[in-house]
Amino acid sequence: MSTTNPVSSEIPVEKLFDPQAESFIECPHAAFAATRGTNPVAHHADLDEWIVTGKAEIEQVQRDHERFTSRYNLDGSYPFSPEAQAVLDGSLFFRVALYNVDPPEHTRFRTLIGEYFSPRTLRTLEPSIRRTARRLVEGFSAAGRADLLQEFAYPLPMTVICDIIGIPPEDRDQVKAWNNEWLALQVVPMPPEQQLHCANSVVAYEQYVLGLLRDRRREPADDLLTALVNAADEENPVCEDEDAVVALRVMIAAGHETTTNLIANTMSHLLGDRQLWESVIEDRGLVAAAVEEGLRFDSSVQGAPRVATEATTVGATDLPEGARMRVMFAAAGRDPEWVEDPDTFRLDRQGPPRHLGFGYGIHFCVGASLARLESRIALETLAEMLPRLRLEDGFEPRHLPGGFVFRGLAALPVVWS
Repeated sequence: MSTTNPVSSEIPVEKLFDPQAESFIECPHAAFAATRGTNPVAHHADLDEWIVTGKAEIEQVQRDHERFTSRYNLDGSYPFSPEAQAVLDGSLFFRVALYNVDPPEHTRFRTLIGEYFSPRTLRTLEPSIRRTARRLVEGFSAAGRADLLQEFAYPLPMTVICDIIGIPPEDRDQVKAWNNEWLALQVVPMPPEQQLHCANSVVAYEQYVLGLLRDRRREPADDLLTALVNAADEENPVCEDEDAVVALRVMIAAGHETTTNLIANTMSHLLGDRQLWESVIEDRGLVAAAVEEGLRFDSSVQGAPRVATEATTVGATDLPEGARMRVMFAAAGRDPEWVEDPDTFRLDRQGPPRHLGFGYGIHFCVGASLARLESRIALETLAEMLPRLRLEDGFEPRHLPGGFVFRGLAALPVVWS
């Protein structure tokens, strides 16, 4: 299955990489293809940012955390109104922790939370993840149709990450709403009144998580909240409660948003070519290959920001100190010099994964193994319980605006007999 339509490399970078344009939202890979070989570190004059699409250049930036900092990763992509800025200045919005912090703090924090996503822990989690997946399918299987995104791909990873962290089930819909508003502030432009609403939601979200941490200090449990409280109370603390709030907010988002879209994007391509889905039905050993191909072909995480801490050179491009970059991981997965037949979704690829879907370097996603496990269980469960699954007649994929960071469908309507 192939989806990329070639575009001329003569089109201005600003038009190619317009995060609000339907052409970019629906097919960012056309823009990657137009710049990757000829202009792999392309200056976007309107945004005053450099769009990095060359594989070697992506890896160079991701390897060098001293010259290319993550410190500003969560500061938002667009200017805030004075009113929203005032609210956010009084919040933890701009605080650094885990995703937007560099070593040595990053190393200590990653070590702390890494145990919750280790192979040993995942082996204990797998039975409950499978039970959750089956329960979700059983909940809509009699209907004959469903929005696979909202009824399956979203609640599965959201349930898992909230269980790991310790978010009470009755609070999860509200946490999802807060998460959406926090992410919107990060990646999409919005009018001042909407910015202010989202900024106030950020404050409410932070107060809620601080309350959870206080609860765990009084009543410990077997969850990540308790581990963070303990780490904050050590003689040489790994973090403070405020750091834990920032880190938890990132983990909740990364723990469900990206996996939701990985599952939905992959299923969309499998069902879009009936032969692919039939191959998975006949040979469940192809499920892992389908997940890796989903990560490569249509990554739910398109890229991440970085800022140059000094004047430097990336590839053949000189950058000034303070240069803001968009490092587009997804572009590497379609690089024809790295991947054979890159614009076709295939299940027969051999060798190590040819993608950067979980990033690269010290910020390689700590939850990568969990995301792979959840996605594999999701596909196996659907193949077992709904083998006749197909896309609803007339379905045309439509993607949500995700800036330069996310890629996800607005819906995935499916039917079965």
